[in-house]
Amino acid sequence: MWNQRKFRQQHSAYIPTCKLPTEISVNSSEDQIPTFYVHGFRGGDYTTHEMVTSAQKFTQSPVFLRATVDWSSKIHYSGYWSTSKFPIIQLVFKDRWIPSGTIERWFNQILNDLYQRYHFKTYNAVGHSLGAVALVSFLINTYNKPLPKINHLALVAGPFDGVVAFGDLPNINPLSPEGKPAFMTPKYLWTYINRIKFPANAEVLNIYGNVNDSSNTDKYVSVSSARSIKYILKPQVQRFVEYNAVGTSGEHSQLHDDKSVLQVINKFIYNDEGD
Repeated sequence: MWNQRKFRQQHSAYIPTCKLPTEISVNSSEDQIPTFYVHGFRGGDYTTHEMVTSAQKFTQSPVFLRATVDWSSKIHYSGYWSTSKFPIIQLVFKDRWIPSGTIERWFNQILNDLYQRYHFKTYNAVGHSLGAVALVSFLINTYNKPLPKINHLALVAGPFDGVVAFGDLPNINPLSPEGKPAFMTPKYLWTYINRIKFPANAEVLNIYGNVNDSSNTDKYVSVSSARSIKYILKPQVQRFVEYNAVGTSGEHSQLHDDKSVLQVINKFIYNDEGD
């Protein structure tokens, strides 16, 4: 499975493979479970850098693959695919002002491309901020497509029911005991209406922050907005768990670098896979 000659005939971008020690490798790429790391609005490679680095240490993988979408809408691959059970893929968008729908479209193209090359059956994904929103929308919009199935999905600081000052304000949108928000943005309502299309086999980790300054926000996303996805997904998926980061660790741009948060993500994504 590691001979990529046939792939070079179909894809202009050749991706080298790094062969790792037998104890952390699989015999066929079809047995792999890659993990995709997706940043959000105004993000970049620095957003998921610590996530990727910590995942490399956790899985003992010295390499990862970066898929960069440039300003001319072309995908460039750098780094390596590996023979690890858990290849790591970092998505980077040069347009830092990228909206949710465009993130979703590029994730779809990159996932399809790598699926055609390596034929893995399942995958994991980690999304920060608008990247988390895009991943949820993608999984709903592709419910009937011939793609590999999502296994573990980690959502970090997702503005599922608005961003502070843009569809949301601190302490004005309380959640019911079941997690239902008092007010729903059009995007949230669409997600709720189409929730039945979200993969029931998925296991979801939702991480939200609170800087603990009485605003009940991570400075950019309210706790209510970030937690509102529970009302939609918990009844739908196989497993739904939450993690709350408080104080300095709970700031929107610190969540993707905080050591405790990274440990929670890695255990959720990789430890569960290995059990």
